[in-house]
Amino acid sequence: MAATPLLAQEAAESNSSSSYDGPNVMGRGDMRIGLLGADSVPIRFSFNVGGTYDTLLGAFRTDENGNLAPGAGSYGVQGGFDVSGQKRFRRAILGISYNGNYNYFPGLDGFNGLNQALNLGYSRRLGRRLEMNWINTASLTNRLLGNPLNQQALGADLASAPVNELFDNRIFFLQSQMTLSYRLSSRWQLVGGGNGGVVRRQASSLAGVNVYGGTAGIMYRWSRNTTIGINYDFSHFNFGRSFGESNIHGSTVNFARRIGRDWQVNASVGGQSIYTVGARRVALDPVIAALLGSTEGVEAFSSRRWVTSYGAGVERRIRRSSFTAQASRSVVPGNGLLLTSVIDLISFGMTYTATRDWSLNAGASRSSMTDVSGSNLGRFDVSQVQAGVNRTLNRELGMFGTVEYRTFALGISSFDRSGFRFTVGLTYTPTSLPFGR
Repeated sequence: MAATPLLAQEAAESNSSSSYDGPNVMGRGDMRIGLLGADSVPIRFSFNVGGTYDTLLGAFRTDENGNLAPGAGSYGVQGGFDVSGQKRFRRAILGISYNGNYNYFPGLDGFNGLNQALNLGYSRRLGRRLEMNWINTASLTNRLLGNPLNQQALGADLASAPVNELFDNRIFFLQSQMTLSYRLSSRWQLVGGGNGGVVRRQASSLAGVNVYGGTAGIMYRWSRNTTIGINYDFSHFNFGRSFGESNIHGSTVNFARRIGRDWQVNASVGGQSIYTVGARRVALDPVIAALLGSTEGVEAFSSRRWVTSYGAGVERRIRRSSFTAQASRSVVPGNGLLLTSVIDLISFGMTYTATRDWSLNAGASRSSMTDVSGSNLGRFDVSQVQAGVNRTLNRELGMFGTVEYRTFALGISSFDRSGFRFTVGLTYTPTSLPFGR
């Protein structure tokens, strides 16, 4: 395989006066935050107002005092504000996707309040061989259904993102990750970076978590459109108080290929070593139970487990439409009840602009999560489906409608719940604002 064409391409890129298009094929992927289908669009503001109905069939929430309480179906109203799009510079790209709304449900104070989510990305070419990619994700929400992080347009793809929650409970989430890539030659590239984040839950009986970690790897461009590589990753989960902590060391072999202009496929396989220390409830010996007057106690434990991890995905992006599908197994910090856990996930998402006035989006996922400590809570299974439609009425005014469904089951418990959420409303997008153009 001759390297001359790639060296010529590298020289052409360094002398080009065109704007920066984001990380190259050997990097961590293009800047996708703020895209409309496959198109980069200017940063735009949008306001919305609408009505919603949430069944919350038997689901649980936290009341205004932070206590868990059963829910019930209710109508409500919401008003929101969105910002999305990209600003391109000669050597950098800024992408933003923000969704915020205030919900009001009469008589259900625990559900009222602001729900918002943000993906903010900044990619910059620091030199001829050095690139930086910085992604920040944050969320403040009290919703199982309607959690902005579950919206396909935001595309949050972080292991610690709280999207598999068991209870309707106000959650604060923040994570930042930065990756640097250095091109050694036309074929070899080094990649390294770090991340840190927090998850806080209002309910005192559910654990929050502090997360930090790092990654390092090397990649080889096998051909113009094919890249292979190997990565080492480290993650630390600290659950605070008496909940415990975990250290995860892992390595993966990665493969990525671009097929034509529209298709991207990737795959990875590896393993992760999980070391966990913490506390768990155990049944007491009948004699001890009689003395203490309790049938349960708490014991400290430590465990080490090896998990085979994998990932596979396919993505197609063409003008004004996109499709993604993936399957993976990874280690996550759980949902506050289940702590360090192994999760198997299958998901897909799509967006499609049918005509000048109509656009559609849809997504679905299925996940199974198991606590690595071997607790008696069992497996947590979640299925989610979301679909939406948007209609442009004129240059600035539009209509939207969404429907979401979620069902979940926890081990052998009778706590198996399902719920729908329907929302319809109007959007206003002022076209006279010059920002981002």
